Amino acid sequence: MTETKGPPLVVLAAGMSRRYGRLKQIDPLGPCGASIMGYNILDAARAGFSEAILVVREEIRDRVRDHVASTIGDRFPVRFVSQKPLAVPPGYWPPPDRLKPWGTGHAVLVVQDNVPGPFGVCNSDDLYGLEAFRQLQAHLTTDPLPTEAALVGYTLSDTLSVSGAGGVARGVCVMGPDHRLERVTEVQDIRLVDGWIAGVDSDGEVVELRGREIVSMNLWGFTPGVLTLMRRQFRRFLDRWGANAEAEFLLSTAINGQIQTGSTTVRVLHSGEEWFGITHAADRDEAQESLRGRVSRGLYPAVLADGFAELSA
Repeated sequence: MTETKGPPLVVLAAGMSRRYGRLKQIDPLGPCGASIMGYNILDAARAGFSEAILVVREEIRDRVRDHVASTIGDRFPVRFVSQKPLAVPPGYWPPPDRLKPWGTGHAVLVVQDNVPGPFGVCNSDDLYGLEAFRQLQAHLTTDPLPTEAALVGYTLSDTLSVSGAGGVARGVCVMGPDHRLERVTEVQDIRLVDGWIAGVDSDGEVVELRGREIVSMNLWGFTPGVLTLMRRQFRRFLDRWGANAEAEFLLSTAINGQIQTGSTTVRVLHSGEEWFGITHAADRDEAQESLRGRVSRGLYPAVLADGFAELSA
């Protein structure tokens, strides 16, 4: 019997890290210089994903490649794709002062020629846990696929800034029957203040939240058909916002648009794993402590590359 090749994992690693103050993608938070991104790739490999495709900015590509070589090694396939402001459809041009990438939706679009079948997507600075990747891999390898997309969701109260130093952005989900996603709304600057959780929606209005909401941490599974729809959405985004040097084409907003038109159905897989991530500089110490705890409990090897060597042995 021929072993079925697992899906690829697209890692969103092109962020500017302005609030954090250093490149979160390669920050050596774990023992022997390992980053959160490296632990995600190891968990994905353990779960049955076949390779990692890292979406990076061109100016940090060499630094990320060197980090991967020194911490992961060559035991697991890793490819690099650059997300450039000039990567827009014919007939469009970015404003001359555009320096930042076009956002998470655009980051997924730049890998469209590298993903002929179903694939996963994750952030580089959120640690999701092995079980989350196992759930996503199982969904993506089900034949036939039950939905065009899947989202591994987390409970909002478990995903606030670990240090409490500032707000975070989350895609807040509204669930329908049979674990289907009915709507996802991007809410910025979510924080806990005086026992209340609140954020700001896209219209600048304050949104009060309970903490029990399911939120997106950008751990998605997609079929190529989702990208076909997203290409059209990106053109419409550029028609409206293309002259804006700061506007971002967000993944959660694009998928929500597809849901509202009935073009895409999304199954939500709820992870009960302990999540953590880094947004602000003050999050760094607790992230290091959390990773040390996981290594001491045997969840990860002391030397990250050893985990990949064990998989290929």
